[in-house]
Amino acid sequence: MLASALKKRVQDRQFTIGPFLSNDFWAGYLEIFQKAGMHYAVLDLEHGSCSLSQAEELCRTARLLNFPLLIRPEGCIFHLLRKYLDMGPAGLMLPWTETEEQIDILRDALFTPPRGRRGPGGPSIEHNRSVDRAGWDEVESSLFVTIQIESPQGIDRVATLAREPWIDAVMLGPYDLSLNLGLAGQLGHPALVQAIDRVRDGAAAAGKPCGMVMGRPAQARFWRDRGYPLVLIPDPSYLVRQYLPRFLDEIESSGDHAAP
Repeated sequence: MLASALKKRVQDRQFTIGPFLSNDFWAGYLEIFQKAGMHYAVLDLEHGSCSLSQAEELCRTARLLNFPLLIRPEGCIFHLLRKYLDMGPAGLMLPWTETEEQIDILRDALFTPPRGRRGPGGPSIEHNRSVDRAGWDEVESSLFVTIQIESPQGIDRVATLAREPWIDAVMLGPYDLSLNLGLAGQLGHPALVQAIDRVRDGAAAAGKPCGMVMGRPAQARFWRDRGYPLVLIPDPSYLVRQYLPRFLDEIESSGDHAAP
């Protein structure tokens, strides 16, 4: 149900990979991701232009496919988090996590009373097996929750921020972190690598795996070898931009060769 299999996979520190959906919100991508062997996806509402109705359609399609779709919201705002959870995602990725107050807001939005302050409702309620306590416990226990560290303040507090048992993983935000460290886009800079490894070590101190956003296969190999089993890759539009020139080069270099 929802992210139950994803939670187990990440807890076991198995290699786990999924893409962002940031610019193009066609529900058919979810089938493509699943068939390609990906394990989850993240719908980016922090930077993307997805409408609420599109988000609800994507969440429903993902549930029908039994493919975990997480939502990354604009920020840690209680009514927004509750609203997005009503759309029925498999969990949340909270950006720019820096304070324990954010963790408290996240908990209140995730859980119905007595653990939190979420009220039942929204289109995804039809997915619940029931709306009694057992039904909500089933839903809440299958949500995948990750916090994203993107600032020096988050690095300093990551072990504390990630300690709650209902938080499944910690994810880096390497591009924003590079900006906040005065190293814009220098993803291989030793000071940035050291800062990222501090996040990994803080997550480990809280007993949680750490994930990394990666744009190229070489980056994925580098960070996997450093102890980042959870991988998040870019939106399909980025993959098209990255691989289309190679595709065209191969066509042009083929000359007048006969078709295979």
